[in-house]
Amino acid sequence: MSARRALQDGPADISSLALPMAGMPSPLYHQLKQALTDQIISGRWGPGSELPSENELCAHFSVSRGTLRRALADLATHGLVSRQQGRGTFVAEAKFEGSVLASYAFYRSGAINHDRGARILKCERRPASADLRDLLDMPAREPIYELQRVQFMRKVPITLAASYFPASLVPDLEKQDLANTHLYTLLEEQYGMALLRAQETIEPVLADDYVAQHLAIAPGTPVFRIERLTYGHGDRVREVRRSYMRGDRYKLRIDLK
Repeated sequence: MSARRALQDGPADISSLALPMAGMPSPLYHQLKQALTDQIISGRWGPGSELPSENELCAHFSVSRGTLRRALADLATHGLVSRQQGRGTFVAEAKFEGSVLASYAFYRSGAINHDRGARILKCERRPASADLRDLLDMPAREPIYELQRVQFMRKVPITLAASYFPASLVPDLEKQDLANTHLYTLLEEQYGMALLRAQETIEPVLADDYVAQHLAIAPGTPVFRIERLTYGHGDRVREVRRSYMRGDRYKLRIDLK
């Protein structure tokens, strides 16, 4: 059922579009945004459905066009709708999902749902910055390898990742088939690198021009910034990874057990 049809299908559908916080000290645009969000999150309006026109929504909720557009802009920022010039507003595709508490084996196997391939932006040997040298516990003059790549989910660019390794651990890394092989499988099979655990920190940030360019999003779009430290034998860091993951197409789930 389309969103437009849902608005016109009778009292049951109309009642479901009531403002959820009437009488509460909450801005009107926020109440409207919540009413529309509920329809999308519940699945009542499926991906690709066209929302009712601005005129219909303004009339139904008795709100100004400015209030409505602010609510729609917030929905677009959160990746729930796509606003298409000259066509209208549509429910966005469902976000990809992953568990924050997944086991390290899950991530190491590539089961985070990234496509097998990756677009390689850079693989080069270079001097290590002071912070990377400290994290990797490297001698002062030892170089590192920097690997930058874009990872996809169902051919959609989702993650921009930069991985850093001591060069002595991954000689001639640039000669490997990095575009078609899962990275951790290659590190274990080609370099004998045992990777035993990882620690990640996640924070929301806004995409800069470089991140936006490679993830096919607008600058200022919310993304997750993820820093991962991957440990090997002796509990020494073997990889530092700094990634940006699209917040409009991916969400993190917490499983409480």
